[in-house]
Amino acid sequence: MSIPLPDSSVPRLLGFDVPTLQTIVDHGADEAIVAMLDVSPDAHWLKLFDERVAALKGELGLAGVELDGTSILFFGSIADSRRLATAVSALINAINMEVAGRNAPFQPTAP
Repeated sequence: MSIPLPDSSVPRLLGFDVPTLQTIVDHGADEAIVAMLDVSPDAHWLKLFDERVAALKGELGLAGVELDGTSILFFGSIADSRRLATAVSALINAINMEVAGRNAPFQPTAP
């Protein structure tokens, strides 16, 4: 039985870079939590991401989310970085599945 090759047209999450988190966030001065992707997302993926990221921002109390090439920057005073990592991973996987035609709508993770 052969293992199918991953779809290289969608970004895979490589990991996170988590700086020292602050109690009060200054979007302009504080470092972001960075989700690192293996490839830059295409326009269709970005459209789906933009449609769904607002729910994630509200759920986790994020001050901002920016995409910069292969990095997604999350600004916020979130105290639970594991929860953020789980939610971001689920969001990326759901978008990738939808792009691949599996139509798995994003469901935010419960706290």
